[in-house]
Amino acid sequence: MIIMESMPCGETSGPIVIPPPRYRTVMDCEDEISLRCALMEPPPGVEPSPPRSFLGPCPIDRQILCDWQTPRLDLATSRPQNLNEEVKRLMALKEYSILDTEHEEQFERITALASRIFEAPICLVSLVDIGRQWFKSNTLINFYSLDSRQVSFCAHAIQSYEEDVFIVPDAHEDPRFKDSGLVTGPPYIRFYAGVPLKSPEGHKLGTLCIIDTKPRPQGLSLKEKQNLRELTQMAMDTMIHRKQEMKRIVEEKSRLMACAAHDLMSPLTGIQLNLGLLMEDESFSNKLDSHQKDLMKSSLRCSEIIERICKTAIENFRGDLVTRSKPKENNQELVDTDGEKGLVTISDLVKNVERVVAMYPKNVPLFIDVDEDVPPTIASDDLKVRPACIFDSSRTLNSILHLYCATSSCSVQ
Repeated sequence: MIIMESMPCGETSGPIVIPPPRYRTVMDCEDEISLRCALMEPPPGVEPSPPRSFLGPCPIDRQILCDWQTPRLDLATSRPQNLNEEVKRLMALKEYSILDTEHEEQFERITALASRIFEAPICLVSLVDIGRQWFKSNTLINFYSLDSRQVSFCAHAIQSYEEDVFIVPDAHEDPRFKDSGLVTGPPYIRFYAGVPLKSPEGHKLGTLCIIDTKPRPQGLSLKEKQNLRELTQMAMDTMIHRKQEMKRIVEEKSRLMACAAHDLMSPLTGIQLNLGLLMEDESFSNKLDSHQKDLMKSSLRCSEIIERICKTAIENFRGDLVTRSKPKENNQELVDTDGEKGLVTISDLVKNVERVVAMYPKNVPLFIDVDEDVPPTIASDDLKVRPACIFDSSRTLNSILHLYCATSSCSVQ
C-alpha cells in the first residue's frame, strides 16, 4: 500500500484528541481472502492463541482471544461458531454497504414503533461486524452507535438455535451476561429480546432487539413474539430495498461514466497523435533539455493511463460488472509500468509519483520511502496502485510530507 501523511513542523494547534477505540470491521477487507486472513489472526495488541480448529465446538468457559468469537456461548442453546460460515455471513453483510452510514428515517420509524409497542426504552437495529456491533438505529438519546462484539447480546442471538426470538428474561440471573459491563453499568440491561435479521440467503446479519432496564420474568407472549418477528422482517425488507436501490444508482453512475469516457476518447486520441508527432520531430526534440523531454514522456504516459481508464469504464458498462468481481483468469491481461503483463515495478512507480507531485505548487519538502520488505516488482494492475496525492496549502505550508510504500500479506491454510 502507499500512504501519504502530513507531519506538522512546529507548534500544534488545539488540544490533542484521543480517538475512541476502533474495532475491526469487514469494510476494511477488500475480498473474501483478506477477510479470512483477518479472522484467522487476533486483533492488534492481542497475543495469538495456540493452533486450534474453528470448525468444532468450543467450551463455554474457554478463553476467547479473537474479537469475532463470542465468549460464554452456551452450546446447549447455541450453534458453535464456524470460520467458513462467519466469512460468508460477513461478506453478505458487506454487500449491503450499510455499516457506518447515517441514520435513515425508515429504520428510525421501525425502532420507534417497536419501542412504543413493547414499552421498551431501548430498541436497536444492530448489525454484528467482525469485532463490533454497530447500530443502524436506536431509540435511546445519547446512546453510543457501536460496541464491542464480545459484550454483545446480539452476537449470542445470531448463534442461537432458536430461529426466531432470543430472550434473556433477567440478565442478572444469566451466567452469560450477569458480569457484563452493559448489565452492571449503563445502560443497565435487565431484559433483552431480539430476532435475527436474516437475509434471503439465510445469513443472520444482526438483530432487531428491544431492551429494558427492568427484568421481565415472563418474557414475551406469543402475540408479542409475532409482533417482534414482523417488525424484524420489515427492517430486513428495508435493508434489501436499500441494497437494490444502491445497486441501481451504481449502475446508473457506471452508465454515465461510460458515456463520458466514450466522449473523451476522440479528443484524447488527437492529443496522443500530436504528442507522438512532437516526440518524433528531431528538430523540435533537439531544442528540448532533459527535463522538458521527461515532461513530454510523462504527458504521453498520462494520456495512455487516461485512455486505459476510459476503455475500462466502457468495457465495464458493456457487461464486465459481473465478471470483474471474479478472480482474474490466467490469460487475462494486466498492463504494468514496464509494459509486461501483471507486473508493476516499484522504482518506476515511485518515479511516476515524483513527476506528478513535482507539478503541484508547494512549500514543503517531499520524502518518498520504500519499505525494505517491498519487492522490486508486484503482481497487480498499476491502475489500482495509484496514490491519492491531495495537497491542502493551508495545512501543508509548514509541514513535511512523507510517502510510504509497504505491502501486507497473509497465508490461508
